[in-house]
Amino acid sequence: MAVIKKTTEVKFFIPKAKDDAQAEEVWESVKKFAEENLGWDVSNRRIFSITYHKQGKDYYVEVGKPDPRNGELVIAILDSDTYFVCTPNRGVLRGMPILVGVSELREITDFPPS
Repeated sequence: MAVIKKTTEVKFFIPKAKDDAQAEEVWESVKKFAEENLGWDVSNRRIFSITYHKQGKDYYVEVGKPDPRNGELVIAILDSDTYFVCTPNRGVLRGMPILVGVSELREITDFPPS
């Protein structure tokens, strides 16, 4: 199945960041935390949302909305050898991010280039 790729009109943001500078700081820190804890390089791609199929169910995950699997706020979605859905307790403040395999991905929407 081919992955549908889109770009949103929504400007890059990090939920609850007070301004663009803080959003950049948080994004860089989440990216670094993932790289250090998983040992994989993370791209600079800015992802707004993904749709994926895992364990017989379809999921839609969007930055700034609750994750459908654990209800936590999605802070960032990162691109590496797989996709990382980062919530406060899964990849931002502690713990491993939610992993979404490339083969599970159905649709991906990027933030527009800055």
